[in-house]
Amino acid sequence: MNSLKLTSIIFLCFLLAWAGEAIYLSQQNAATPDRVKAEENQKRNQAEIEYQKKVRELEQEYDKKKYLATGETVLDRIYNTQGQSIIELIQRVSNEVLPNSWSSDVKVEEFTHFILFIYLPHNSQQIGPGQIVSYLRPITEYCGWFLTNVAVFDKSHKSYLFFDKTMLAGIKQNGQLPKKLLARAEKQGQSFTQFNSVIIKCEKHESHLFLPIEVVGNSSIVTCYALLDTGASTTTLSSKVVAKTGFDNLKNAPRRRFNTANGPMSCPIVTREINVGGFRKGIEIAVNQRDDINLLGVNFFEGMDYIVDFQNSSIYVWEK
Repeated sequence: MNSLKLTSIIFLCFLLAWAGEAIYLSQQNAATPDRVKAEENQKRNQAEIEYQKKVRELEQEYDKKKYLATGETVLDRIYNTQGQSIIELIQRVSNEVLPNSWSSDVKVEEFTHFILFIYLPHNSQQIGPGQIVSYLRPITEYCGWFLTNVAVFDKSHKSYLFFDKTMLAGIKQNGQLPKKLLARAEKQGQSFTQFNSVIIKCEKHESHLFLPIEVVGNSSIVTCYALLDTGASTTTLSSKVVAKTGFDNLKNAPRRRFNTANGPMSCPIVTREINVGGFRKGIEIAVNQRDDINLLGVNFFEGMDYIVDFQNSSIYVWEK
C-alpha cells in the first residue's frame, strides 16, 4: 500500500514537471515571433538610416562635382577638358584670365618646373604688382599644383616682377600678398636677367642669319627678311621696301657714303620704324638702290645688348 502511494506521488510529480515545461515552452514559442519581428524591424530601420545617409552623401558629391563634365565657368570647362597637357592647361587658363592685349607663354624646366611668362603690350605702362596678383589668383587656383614661377615683362620686354612658388601659394590661399612680398617680387623681377632677353628666331643661309623684320612707314607696313650685319653701322633697306612704305623724294634726300664688300656706295637716307621681335624703334635707313638686299645694322641695337647664337639660328636681345 505504501509502495503504491509512493509510486502515485512520483508519477504526479513527473506530470507536474512535464506540464510546467510544456507551459514554459509554449510561452517561449509564443514570444519568438514577436522577438523576430522586433529584430527585423530594427534591421529594416537601420538599413533605411544607412540608405538615407548614402543618398545624402551622393547628393553632396553630385553638388560638388556636377560640373565635372562641362564646367560651371569657362575656367572649370578648361580645367576639366580631358587629354590636355599641363602646358596647354596653364596656357589656356592664362589666356582666359589675362586681358586680350596681353600675351603669355609657358616654359618647363627640369621636367616639373612650369614657368608662366606674361608680356604686357608695347604701348602700355607697367601694371602694379597688386593688380597683377588679382589676375594670378584664378591661375593659381586651377594651375597651382604645377606652376612654379611667374615672370611679368613690361613693354620693353624687361621683367619687372617675379613670383616664386611661395608667393604663388600665398596668392592661391589668400588672394593677395603682403607689401613685403610684393616688394620682393619687384626686386626679384628686376634682377632676374635670365628671362630679360627676347629670342628672335632667324633663317640661316650658309654662314648668315636673316631676321624677320617689320618696316613701318607713312603709307604701309611691309614684312621682310634682313641680313644681320653687326659690321654695318646703319640699317639698309632695298628701294622697293622703302617705296612701299613711304613717299620719300630720294633725289632730294640727304646722302651718305658707305664702304661695302662691292666697293663704296652712296645711299639716300630716310627714316622708318623697324620692329624686330617686338622691339620697335624709329631709325635712319640707308636706301639700297643697287639690289634687293636688306641689312639690319647696329644702329637698331643702340641701347640694347644682344647675343648671336649661330648654332640655334637665334639672337637674344634685351634692353640695357
